[in-house]
Amino acid sequence: MKFRALFPFCVCSCLCVILAQIISFAGAQEASTRDPIRAQVNVVTLRFSVRSADGAFINSFAEKDFEVFENGDLRKIAFFDPPRSATPASGKLWLAFLLDVSGSTFETRAEEILAAQKFLENVHSFTQVGVFGFTDRLLVFQDFTSSREAAGKAFQAARQHLGSTAVYDALDSLIERMRGRGAAEDRKVVIVVSDALDQTPRGKDQPHQRAEEIIAQARAVNVNFYTITVPSAAQLYIGPASEEGVRTRNAEAKDRLEAFAKLSQATSGKHFSGFEVVLDFEDTLASINDDILGNLYTLGFYTDNPYLSKEERAIRLKVKHASAQISGIFQNTPQRLFAKKSFIAALFDNEALSRLPKDLHTRFREIGADLDLLQTRREPDGVGIPFRIKISPYSIRGTDRQGIRTQFGIIGVLLDREGKEVVRLREFFRVNLEPKQIRQGRAVIYTNKLVAPPGIYDLKIAVLEMETWKMTAFENRVKAIID
Repeated sequence: MKFRALFPFCVCSCLCVILAQIISFAGAQEASTRDPIRAQVNVVTLRFSVRSADGAFINSFAEKDFEVFENGDLRKIAFFDPPRSATPASGKLWLAFLLDVSGSTFETRAEEILAAQKFLENVHSFTQVGVFGFTDRLLVFQDFTSSREAAGKAFQAARQHLGSTAVYDALDSLIERMRGRGAAEDRKVVIVVSDALDQTPRGKDQPHQRAEEIIAQARAVNVNFYTITVPSAAQLYIGPASEEGVRTRNAEAKDRLEAFAKLSQATSGKHFSGFEVVLDFEDTLASINDDILGNLYTLGFYTDNPYLSKEERAIRLKVKHASAQISGIFQNTPQRLFAKKSFIAALFDNEALSRLPKDLHTRFREIGADLDLLQTRREPDGVGIPFRIKISPYSIRGTDRQGIRTQFGIIGVLLDREGKEVVRLREFFRVNLEPKQIRQGRAVIYTNKLVAPPGIYDLKIAVLEMETWKMTAFENRVKAIID
């Protein structure tokens, strides 16, 4: 896939024919990243900690001690839960973040980094934090440190790395690095974020045996794992709705996912997976933060406008004690992420791609984008239906001063007159625009084509900006007919 700058456009022309699929699996004990009772469309949920002037956690406040404002308006608190721990935890904690920075996880990495930095605001001052990544080997972004600033900056290094996946080799190296650190009574926790699709020979063909070896090493060093499965972008696909070999690929992926989940289940940690992880990574890390430390308050209120993004929703939380300060607010806001779940799933799940809503074009216009249908062409195996999507740089993440560094997902289906899926599309691409290019009025252009038998079809396409989940969708009637 190439991304080329051509005045006045930046053109991305992509035709990938890679088929793979990530699946959620039965039998694995998974932690829910949401409270299903409170995940209402007009409820905003906040999770946060409170510190004294000297940085110590205060876990004894009640609902009456807080006020919450949304866009300047005082909101009534709908529910309130105090921290799980009545007294702040004591004792030293060695906490390691291990991020899969291989190419297959690049599309969700921005979400992971932002949430991890929020996580750091809610840990004790005595915590030693290490930030690590891995591709085919362990990468040390920041060795264990008590400096929150150093650890926070280290996450930025995770944005650029690409390569293959060797999760068990990396864990082997990380456990060895943690061996002998601290006193025997110190707690040691590793938060592992990966698509779990280990590409080493043993990790791929013997994942359960490899996982058992790592579990034994972790127990010897008193390490608890918290594992987070993120969908893999190794599953880009353009082609017919039905393909041979899907079942075999699914079985292989399922085996590796189950082995990865076992790491946390066998070491008294928790496992998180599913599209909820991608939709709101903050909520996932808030759950882990609370499980490890137990210092988070939970507060919810009803909003007048459930469709505002986090950037548009100015929330101010006030504690009525002069010496206390709010720290690290995790926000689970009722954006249209819930309605978008089927679209996010379609980016990573081959089956979900066929379940796109029929009225998608009337529901989402959050990115300045236009769809142009180009002249159909005869192809050896049917009729080519080329199209072009033009995206305005002024409606996506970035500024004309700093430039734009973002990434998009494209999903779509071609349906026949009976509503049967004929061709499906799923793809990612990255955008890099310099400030000068933005000032010159350059746009982002994505071009592609679908090939189908002659006929009349409904084309449904959605464009999502990965870091913000803003989306614009299109639906058009197309004629794949050559006169």
